[in-house]
Amino acid sequence: MLDRFIKSSEFLKLGWLIAALVSGCGLVESRPTPPPSPLPTATIQPTATAIPTPAYPWTDENAVLNGICFEAALDAAGQVFVLRRPEDLLNLYDLADNSQLCRHPVTRQPFDFAEGRVLAGLWSAGRGCTAHHEVLSIERDDSARTLTIHLRLITDGACAYELVRPFWIGMDRVSDFTIDLKLIN
Repeated sequence: MLDRFIKSSEFLKLGWLIAALVSGCGLVESRPTPPPSPLPTATIQPTATAIPTPAYPWTDENAVLNGICFEAALDAAGQVFVLRRPEDLLNLYDLADNSQLCRHPVTRQPFDFAEGRVLAGLWSAGRGCTAHHEVLSIERDDSARTLTIHLRLITDGACAYELVRPFWIGMDRVSDFTIDLKLIN
């Protein structure tokens, strides 16, 4: 009986149908898929007004001292450095290298001391998730030739991370000034 079914035309039709479906020939009429409807566009409104950064009479020079490792910066935290010549910067790099606190020699970056530019800074240590310096006041006395900058280290978050934050600035027209950075707690 099976032999007769295999030889019958019904079996052959079924075979062709299966072959057509498996091979991907469509016996079913395909309809084009409509394009997706566009998503509604939303206008993003600012949630806060940008506060302009105050203009200070210096340039941010943190990148010049980026090559000093964490351990050496932590060891120097709280000390104020006022560098007036390229040799002063090289001596600071040598001091970090000779401390043997860094696993590798520090990466040395140049600073342009031309026309009496001064590089001044410090590292501050604290605990938290993040830290930044806030400038509290700037006192410049041209007759006494002094410049004092009062800073505060602000740490945020309840993390127990030991943090070291640099504050290094480049200044013009103060090469003969006494410069002091005072860290206020």
